[in-house]
Amino acid sequence: MLLIVALLLQGVIALLLVLFGAVTNGLQTMIDYVTPVFWLFFLLVGVSLFVLRQRDPVTPRPFRVPLYPLTPALFCLVCAYMLYSSVSYLFKPWVHAGIGTAVGLGMLALGLPLLAFAKPAEAQREFEPVMAKG
Repeated sequence: MLLIVALLLQGVIALLLVLFGAVTNGLQTMIDYVTPVFWLFFLLVGVSLFVLRQRDPVTPRPFRVPLYPLTPALFCLVCAYMLYSSVSYLFKPWVHAGIGTAVGLGMLALGLPLLAFAKPAEAQREFEPVMAKG
C-alpha cells in the first residue's frame, strides 16, 4: 500500500513541477531545477564506489574499474564541479528567472525529513517481493 501511495505522490509532484515549468520560463526552468539534482546523484554514485569497496573489499566485483582509484576520483571531481557550476549559475547577474535551481534543490530537501523517519528494515521487507518477481 505504501508503494502505491509513494508512486501517486511522486506523480502529483512531477505534475506540479511540469506546471511550474509551464507557468515560468518553460524548458529553461525545468532544466534549471533538474541539473543540480542530476549532478548530485552522479556524484553520489561515484562516491558510493569508494564507500562500497572500502566497506567490503573481499566481495568479488563483476566489473573492474580501469585505473582505479584515478578514474572514479576524476569522475567525482568533475561531478562536484558541475554541481557547483549549476548551483552558482543561479546567482549570476544575467539569470533573471533562476528560481528553477532553488525549486529543484528544495524538492530534494523535502525528502530529507522523510529519510530521517524511514525504517530501513520495514522498507526492505516491503520491496523484497517486488524485487524477487522481476
